[in-house]
Amino acid sequence: MSVDLVVMNAKLVSPRGIIEAGVAVKDGKITAIARDIHLPDGDRKIDARGQYVLPGLLDGHVHTFLPPESPSTGTRAAAKGGLTTMFEMPGTQFGCFNIGDFKLKKETMERSAYVDFCIHAGCASGYPGELTNMWNAGATGAKFFVSSAGSKWPQTFDGEIIERFKEISSFGGIALIHAENDSILRDNLKRLRLEGRKDYAAHIEWRPKISEVEAGKRMIDYLEATSCRGMIVHTGAPETAWYAAEARMKGVKAYIETCPQYLYLTEDDVKRNGPWNKFAPPPRSKSDLVEIRQMLQDGWIQTIATDHAPYGIERKEAGLEDIFEAPNGMPGLETFLPLLLNGVNEGWLTLPRLAAISAENPAKLYGILPKKGILQPGADADMVFVDINKEVTLTNDDQITACSWTPYDGMKVKGWMTLSIIRGEVVMEDDQVLSREGSGKFVPRLYA
Repeated sequence: MSVDLVVMNAKLVSPRGIIEAGVAVKDGKITAIARDIHLPDGDRKIDARGQYVLPGLLDGHVHTFLPPESPSTGTRAAAKGGLTTMFEMPGTQFGCFNIGDFKLKKETMERSAYVDFCIHAGCASGYPGELTNMWNAGATGAKFFVSSAGSKWPQTFDGEIIERFKEISSFGGIALIHAENDSILRDNLKRLRLEGRKDYAAHIEWRPKISEVEAGKRMIDYLEATSCRGMIVHTGAPETAWYAAEARMKGVKAYIETCPQYLYLTEDDVKRNGPWNKFAPPPRSKSDLVEIRQMLQDGWIQTIATDHAPYGIERKEAGLEDIFEAPNGMPGLETFLPLLLNGVNEGWLTLPRLAAISAENPAKLYGILPKKGILQPGADADMVFVDINKEVTLTNDDQITACSWTPYDGMKVKGWMTLSIIRGEVVMEDDQVLSREGSGKFVPRLYA
């Protein structure tokens, strides 16, 4: 038997360990994993040269409908960063609160995506039943804001949140929850503005840890009361992760997502760099950072994503004189894997755990495993090769995201992606994106 592609001389990484083996691919699917000597002939052969090969990485939390970013520029940046499937989040620029918006977003991304993609629905006040409609159309989750997301996102208060959790529970979906206490944020903002505060530290005081922890615990209690699956997204507070762990011991399906910014940045960085490190919830103390790293490695945190929100330089510069004038959010697609590989080299993360949190776990939670997120026969032939010893300095000049900057400008990392494959096709090699605009495919949810 001849196949389309054979990858040889590789160290294949999974959450269960690392094996020396190769991969055979036909019609975009993995057909065999075996020692090189047992692999079939292939029309094309790729020698991994002993590099580690990870399952295609998933980013479960991306905003590309955010000017100057677009699905075209954003998914191209994802391809450069070694990501093979990304999950588009709703935002104030494109809410995705109803089935019409969902279909329009899908059609728009099908024309422009460089990598495969999924779409999360958005939950806003005044759209009863629409989460069910979007779930039936293939949505992989439903995003909730506990605090206000602004005038373009009709706010859901607790009673409506509970009703929507019940709706999601009825079809086995998953709620994705931005958890911050709205009253605390509103009162703090009013006080800080009356005091004339514009300094960088005001961002931390506006959104203190207690607002994140209280809302996270409350939402987990609502998940328990409604038998709904849910994930507290972009979590930097260890207390929230511990509360979710306690809930899971009681049978509650409560999960935690964190982001690289909570593994590398602290509140001191916000005080020093202001708008360039302004995101929400903000990072916490150095001790919180260390604990989040440990919880991620030990399995108390299930997944990691970028929360890629690439506001342009001019928008961010508005916060240099008044921190409240800068939007919350930072780019992260191209630096996602390098930061995690750097963590492997620093010793606080292992490659098998990296494969779990960035591939297999999100694929399972969002209902697209075993199509995505795993190296096994029958799965899509998605994989990324990494040189674990390559050292690179991250710079603004190297970013192809439309915002043209990174919060990690000047940082030296060890570990780099060298080649990635989607459905058997090489989409990135040596930092060059080889896939075409529109080559990415919509990946509907396979199951609840």
